[in-house]
Amino acid sequence: MHPYELTATRAAAAIRDGTLSSEDLTRSCLGRIGELEPTVGAWTRLDRDLALRQAAAADAARRSGGSLGSLHGVPVGIKDIFDTADM
Repeated sequence: MHPYELTATRAAAAIRDGTLSSEDLTRSCLGRIGELEPTVGAWTRLDRDLALRQAAAADAARRSGGSLGSLHGVPVGIKDIFDTADM
């Protein structure tokens, strides 16, 4: 099973218990997007570098022992109708 095939709750549990890193999950999701995007055409803008930086930060937060939210480290796509500070 590829990491991108996990449900969000299973991915979050694997990240919490350290059997999966957010960076590995994000790389897996980005790879799948790369495979399907030419056919699906779902992304207006995809910032791969930002996604990987945020995943690395999520992994660092987990390693530091801080409090983690229920979906900590799980990548999400934001619909382009929402304004975000970084896009």
